[in-house]
Amino acid sequence: MNYLKAVMQKNEQQKIDELKKIISIGEKINKDVRPDKKKLEILLERQNEASLNNTKNISEKTKSTNNSSNKLFSINSVRTSGNDIIIDFKDDIDNSYIKFFKLNQTKSFRNVFDITGYYKDAIPTRLEIDGVDKITLGQFKSDVLRIVLSSDKSLSTSYKLNKRQIIISVDSLQQKSSSNKSINEPKVDDNNPSSEPINIDTQNTIRSIDSNDNKIVVKFNKDYSKKDITQISKKNGPNYEYTFDINGKYKYTTPTKLNIDNIDNVTVNDNKNSVRIVISNKSNPKITYSLSSRELVINIISNSSSPNTNTITKKKEEPIKEVPTALPPSISAQMTTGAPKGRKKTIVLDAGHGGDDVGAVGPNKRYEKVINLNVTKYLASILKQRGYTVYLTRDSDFFIKVIDRTVLANEKNADLFMSIHTNAVPLEKANEVAGIETFFLSPAREERAKRVAALENKSDIREMSDSSKDVFLESLNRPRITASHKFAIDVQAGILQSTRSKYKDIQDSGVREGPFWVLVGAQMPSILVEVGYISHPVEGKRLYDKSYQQLLANGIANGVDSYFSKNP
Repeated sequence: MNYLKAVMQKNEQQKIDELKKIISIGEKINKDVRPDKKKLEILLERQNEASLNNTKNISEKTKSTNNSSNKLFSINSVRTSGNDIIIDFKDDIDNSYIKFFKLNQTKSFRNVFDITGYYKDAIPTRLEIDGVDKITLGQFKSDVLRIVLSSDKSLSTSYKLNKRQIIISVDSLQQKSSSNKSINEPKVDDNNPSSEPINIDTQNTIRSIDSNDNKIVVKFNKDYSKKDITQISKKNGPNYEYTFDINGKYKYTTPTKLNIDNIDNVTVNDNKNSVRIVISNKSNPKITYSLSSRELVINIISNSSSPNTNTITKKKEEPIKEVPTALPPSISAQMTTGAPKGRKKTIVLDAGHGGDDVGAVGPNKRYEKVINLNVTKYLASILKQRGYTVYLTRDSDFFIKVIDRTVLANEKNADLFMSIHTNAVPLEKANEVAGIETFFLSPAREERAKRVAALENKSDIREMSDSSKDVFLESLNRPRITASHKFAIDVQAGILQSTRSKYKDIQDSGVREGPFWVLVGAQMPSILVEVGYISHPVEGKRLYDKSYQQLLANGIANGVDSYFSKNP
């Protein structure tokens, strides 16, 4: 009766238990229980199969959960390099980790990449690529990072996967037309000769040809070897010529213009089945080249230029000797004469950013690093003429880690340290925010200071070690803060007086406190000057004007004089 009840309730375990009882009783009374044993055998087999399937399902579910977990927390970093966005993962990936689609509307083109995973720094990360109006990074879902490239022109993009990396490449910009075939070539930024290649050829074997400081960089779409490069040097009349024939084609040879400091002429031409680069100069330059699988780098050092192979330390130890250009009479007339009273003062100047770190970017590809270096060089020249000993952390377009910029100041036992920067705000506020402000090292007490500090700290803040942070905390002693505060007040006043002599609309954004990492460790009064907003349509354009840069430099120098007159 109980067995029938179990059958009606479809209770498999109860049926097995009841059959076992029936078989046991039947054997005791010598009843034929073979049919019951057969039923029990079938039920036990069915139970075993169910158990195996359940175990398999649990295993697959666990595996799926683990895979999902791996995908969810797998994104290590997102960064740009040239025209590429590089996503680094903690674990191995496959093609299922990326999905791509386009959202094209009139005068609005978007390339969307959905990356499986979670990136904890999606919100603060800011990416920029020349030719792309905007790159948006956001956690679209808990397990999907969305990267959107926006432009008013159609974007040609591609991507490739490595073992633990996805590389998204912006190949070209296509101008929308009725045929959708016209290519809009980006323009060269004369103020930024070290910018990334602007003409990318994805069809031929040569991908790009570009000049960067004293280098010519040729990139390839396939692996190259030495047999693909032919180099010839000869004397052609009064000139020394170095010719590089590179197997393959490059469709942008005609618009490509290469400029190397102190080199008379560099040409790029088609030559049968190769591209020819010719370097011509009256004096004999030193030329070497290195070849990796997909990149050729030609190093050019003229007799009249200092070798770029010098270490940064060697560059640092050379005090400024020459004025970059003649200063206008209006500034020269304002300059004081003679060295400051007391012992000769030493000042170390730091031009913010540099090299691959361009800093803030304004309209028409105006780069902060260019403004910073120009103002710093003018300032160094003025201070030198006034009798100060001046050193620069950098005197050309290269990058120094933020943590290393005060090292020179401490080595030289400097009396003052200044870092020159240019400010910026997002596009939606660009027309509203302008002005000059000066910061000294201290914990930020207001959101504006925190925002500016975060912007300037961006290039190096993740590399700061615990010991560096300890130095930062230890540096906040009251006497140094007080001295830096006084120094900042004098410099801010000097800049305003100098710039307002020509421009009455200059805004005073004040003297502020801020936790700027570049000032960490300085053993002397130190300040960071934000000479204006490159993002502002008027002020940004003005900041690129050499005469205005000289006004800024003269104002800072007047502030230095004022500080030492009160604090000999």
